[in-house]
Amino acid sequence: MSKRAGLIDTTLRDGNQSLWATRMTTDMMLPILPAMDRAGYHSLEFMATVNMDVCVRFLGENPWERIRRVRQHVRHTPLRMMGMAYFFSISRVYPDEVVELFNKTAARAGIEHMWITAGMNDVRTTEVGIRAAREAGCRTEGSIQFTISPVHTDEFFANAAAEFIALGVDALIVKDAGGLLTPERAATLFPALRQACGDVPIYCHSHCITGMGPAANIAAIEHGASAIWTCTAPLANGPSLPADDAMKRSLHRQGYETGVDEEATAEIAAYFRDLAARLRKPTGTIAEYDPGYYVHQMPGGMLANFREQLVQVGMSDRLAAVMEEMPRVRAEFGYPNVQTPFSQFIGTQALLNVVHGRYEVVPDEIRNYLLGYWGRTPAPVDQNLLDRVARGEDAVTGRPSELAEPILERVRKQHGPFHTDEDLLLATLFMPEVLEEMRASQRKRAGNNLSMADAGSIAQLVREAGKIPGVKHVRLTVPR
Repeated sequence: MSKRAGLIDTTLRDGNQSLWATRMTTDMMLPILPAMDRAGYHSLEFMATVNMDVCVRFLGENPWERIRRVRQHVRHTPLRMMGMAYFFSISRVYPDEVVELFNKTAARAGIEHMWITAGMNDVRTTEVGIRAAREAGCRTEGSIQFTISPVHTDEFFANAAAEFIALGVDALIVKDAGGLLTPERAATLFPALRQACGDVPIYCHSHCITGMGPAANIAAIEHGASAIWTCTAPLANGPSLPADDAMKRSLHRQGYETGVDEEATAEIAAYFRDLAARLRKPTGTIAEYDPGYYVHQMPGGMLANFREQLVQVGMSDRLAAVMEEMPRVRAEFGYPNVQTPFSQFIGTQALLNVVHGRYEVVPDEIRNYLLGYWGRTPAPVDQNLLDRVARGEDAVTGRPSELAEPILERVRKQHGPFHTDEDLLLATLFMPEVLEEMRASQRKRAGNNLSMADAGSIAQLVREAGKIPGVKHVRLTVPR
C-alpha cells in the first residue's frame, strides 16, 4: 500500500505574493476555482494578513468579501489562511483584543484551517491567536520559523514544537520562508520534531529561493512530514514554492500517493500560464543553488531595494559593505529570523550603519525591537548595543500584544458606529483615507466597465457582462 503525502496549494496566496507582488485580484481567481476545488489538494490557501493589506491598499478590494466569494466557489476543499499572531503589517504590534477579533472574524467569513506563526519562535506570541481560532471552530496549526544560526539547533526547534503541542494545536508547521532547509538538515530536524509532537501531524513549507526547495520538501516527507506546500507550475519555483505536478511525480517515485488529479492540475497550470501571458506577469523559473544566500539570508526583493537606495545617495559601490554588515547586525540583534518584519529591521540597520556609521542612527521601531516589544529574541541582544539605545528604559519581558494599548473602543468612538466586526477591523487596521479609496474603487467596479485583467478570459468577460441589467451588446477593445 502506498504512503500518503498531502499537497497544500498556495498558488493564490504565496505564489501570488512571491511572483506577482500579491497583485492577483479576486476576479482573476474565480474562473479557476472549480478546477482547484476538484484537484484533490489537502487544502487551498489563499489569504494572509499581507494579502488583506494589498487588497485594501492597492487592489481596492474588501478582503472579507474575497473570503466569502472564494468560499462560494470552493465547496469540497478546506480553505486556509495565515492568521494573525500579533502584527498585521510590519509597522506595529496590535493588542490581544484585535488579534482575537481578527481570527474569529476570518473564521466566520469562511476560513476552516488557520495557521499561526511564532515571531522569532517565541511561542507566547501565538497564544491568543491560537485560542481565538480554536474557539471559532478552525483547525488550528502552530508554525515554527526555520532559520540558521548558532542558536537554532534541532533542540531549539523541538522545544518550540513542544510549546505548541501544549497549546493544543492540530498540526505543527515548519515555515522555511528563506528556503534554507536542506535535505541533510531535514533528516535530523523532522525526527526531533516528531519526538516532540507525538502523533500530531507535521507539515513543511519550504521555498525555492536557494534552489533546494523540492529536495528539502521530499526529505521532510521521508523523515516525518505528512504534507507540503506547492503552487501551480507557472507560479512556482524561484522565490516561490515547488510546483505541484513536479512534486507529485517525485513523491510518487518515492512510493507516496498525493491524491492530486493530473487533469485538474494541467487545467490550472494552463489557466495561469495564459493569464500571466496576457497580463505580462512573470512566471517562475528554477533557481540556481546559491551558497552565499546562507550567509546573509536576506530576501532578494530587499536587496534590490537597497541597491536602488544606494544609487540614489551616490553610494552604489557600498552594497557589498551592506551585505557584510547584515550578519553582524543579526548577531547583535539576537539572531532573529530573516523574515518580515525582522528582515526589514536587520537590513535597514545594516544600511544605516554603512551610510551613517554603526548605530549612529537607530529608528524607533528598531529600538522597540531591541527592548523586547516585538517578542523574545532567540539569543540575548548584544548588551553594549542595548545599553546604547535604551536611554534608561528597561527591556520588557511580556508578550508583545499584551504590552500594546487597547484600541477598539477608541476606534468605535472616533469612526463608528459599525454594523459588523469586519468594518470595525478595517477601520482599526487602515487609515480612513485608505478605506475611502478602497470603497471608491468598489463603486467604480460596480459600474458597467469590465476588464479582462479582472475577468480572466473572454468567455468569463462575456458571462460577467451578461449579468449587468440592460446589457444587450458587448464590444471588446484592445488597448494600444
